[in-house]
Amino acid sequence: MSLSDAIFFAALVTIVCAIGIAEKIIDVDMDQFLPENLKKAKIKRIFVERNTPLQGTNVQKEIKKAFESVLLPLGKADKNLLQKRMDMTFRRKMDHQINLLRKRKLCRDIRLTDVMPLPKNNFKRWNDDGREWRESILQCSSLERLVSPKSGKVVHQIYRKGSYLRILQSRHIRHSDRQGKNQEFYSDKLMITCPSCGAEVELSGQQIICPYCGGVIQSEFYDWQTEVFEIYKEMGANMRYTLLLFAGSIIMFICLTFSLWLINDIDISLTIGVVLTLLVFIGILSFISRDRAKQEKMREGIVRYSENYLRSCISEVLYKEKKEDLLDYGVDAIVLKKVVNTEQTTEITVQVFGKETYLPEKKKPYTKKVKKTMVLQRARYPERRKTDGAFFIEKDCPSCGANFIPDENNCCSFCGYSLQIDNAKWRIK
Repeated sequence: MSLSDAIFFAALVTIVCAIGIAEKIIDVDMDQFLPENLKKAKIKRIFVERNTPLQGTNVQKEIKKAFESVLLPLGKADKNLLQKRMDMTFRRKMDHQINLLRKRKLCRDIRLTDVMPLPKNNFKRWNDDGREWRESILQCSSLERLVSPKSGKVVHQIYRKGSYLRILQSRHIRHSDRQGKNQEFYSDKLMITCPSCGAEVELSGQQIICPYCGGVIQSEFYDWQTEVFEIYKEMGANMRYTLLLFAGSIIMFICLTFSLWLINDIDISLTIGVVLTLLVFIGILSFISRDRAKQEKMREGIVRYSENYLRSCISEVLYKEKKEDLLDYGVDAIVLKKVVNTEQTTEITVQVFGKETYLPEKKKPYTKKVKKTMVLQRARYPERRKTDGAFFIEKDCPSCGANFIPDENNCCSFCGYSLQIDNAKWRIK
């Protein structure tokens, strides 16, 4: 068979196969073409007046409070609206962002509509590295704008029809509380009885005032600190399947073309072409599977490994001295390249992928991708104590920033962070 005939026949077979597979795996949602789901209708709903960004949504109270603790300060470029309890790295990031916005005389207004909390209008919870974590993701349509608060002039805006908002929070778990099998630490401390008047009061922090009798209530409850906030657009399942099908079709087309061109018997050439396509796919999947297994094995070699905490440490190292025009930044993927354990320390080599958004003066913001290779280390067993250390009467907590008197275990009485030794943090080598 000539090359042109082989190309034509291979293309025909590939198109027929692709259409057959597409009918099985791709589900076209016709609702997106309804009038209420078009951009114009969504923009109209986005600009409905609300006192708070999530007012009128079906988002549960705790999730709404977590997101609005970030959305409100950005929307007004006001640091006074920031929560008292934040991870120190995240607080420095928010402070820097609000300072830059105020310098440019702008605010970052994020408006939402058609909000759908995932999964099941609740936090996803887990615990690792001595912390309890919770994460919430909102699926929505969003309009992110940089606006002058005085004139109302919009400098820049991004509309995302399929948008996701993600917030990640954590709190330290006291060592004594970690000894049991409890998986939801302090979950029973959300409601307490006022010792003065007997009223049931919602506990939202270390110290609250009873709204009924005015009594001050102290508690050892460790409230949540925000670690990550991000807004992004994620590829839908149909788009992922379409790209995968497109890549598979290209591979199939190439294999069939060469088989039909080199082998005269059509039945044999088609069989060989299909077999080659399957072998290529199996090879790609085995490579991905082997790489994932390798990553998992390296993670298992790190005592009390937490990718979220490692991300926070890397972010602190990378952005200790921030560039003047840097508005927002984040560490996305972390790929472990090497793990070396000694008796005392763990040393890791990681490849870090992230993105940075810049806001130059009198120019539109722009985003660029970042890729770095870093070597970090920490104590191999972070909980082991070498010495008792000095006992401080007052101290600023390196985790939450609170000024406090350490408890009997020499831990922060607000967030539970251990002050005995600070060897759990990953430091650049």
